[in-house]
Amino acid sequence: MHQDHCPYHCESDEYKAYKEIEEQIVHCTPEQAWAMYCISDGTVRINITLAVTKLIARGNKALQVEFPELAPANKGYRE
Repeated sequence: MHQDHCPYHCESDEYKAYKEIEEQIVHCTPEQAWAMYCISDGTVRINITLAVTKLIARGNKALQVEFPELAPANKGYRE
């Protein structure tokens, strides 16, 4: 997608819904995020998954513990 399309894309209802979910997850505990995930389905569950994956990639260790299946694989990592 070209950057010149971003203003339209960023104003879509789907994008706004995702950003609201992401904001909620940032301000809740990992347990609350897990509860939201468990009771959701469809697009809401997809948005929660995307938001949690993004936050884990940014270094949120607490979410990584609660959602280990969404953490990136550490290929070649040794302790």
